[in-house]
Amino acid sequence: MIKKTIITILLALVAVAGQAQTSFDLGEGCLNVIDVHEKFNNERFSIGAGIGYNHHEKYKFSAIPVYLSTHYFFLDRRFSPFVNLRVGGFALFNAKNVGTNEKYSISKEKQGFSLFMSPSVGIKMHITPNVGIMASICDEAYLINAFDTNKNDYNSKLIHDLGINVGVCFQIKGW
Repeated sequence: MIKKTIITILLALVAVAGQAQTSFDLGEGCLNVIDVHEKFNNERFSIGAGIGYNHHEKYKFSAIPVYLSTHYFFLDRRFSPFVNLRVGGFALFNAKNVGTNEKYSISKEKQGFSLFMSPSVGIKMHITPNVGIMASICDEAYLINAFDTNKNDYNSKLIHDLGINVGVCFQIKGW
């Protein structure tokens, strides 16, 4: 029991980090740090919960998404392509451009339902039977109440960021 607790704590400290951006300028894009734990239901499908941190430079806010994550692996082999879907909500904080009535401004009003969704495709390659690496391309979407320059008012807007995730995966027998 102590061994499993120590392993769980160590795995919780290992996060998958990726730099997502909409352009290659240093001032654009966002930073994501994600930590997920999933359990395999069968040889190809896993489901679990995750929490992350995301900072959007263009809209000047930070978010903590909490979500349900699923992976479907197309092959039950050491190398496999996969699809992943993360769906949940997020807490918005540290917003800098609020109520300015200009492009990329966030409303002063309560943001309402905070939808987070991130579909991705990628590959998994096991180095050993229990340790592997994963790489994927994802589209992270956040539903926010932002200023619409065409309507000159605040409306719900789904903002997207293209991301590249690279990380280490651990598969522990008996969990």
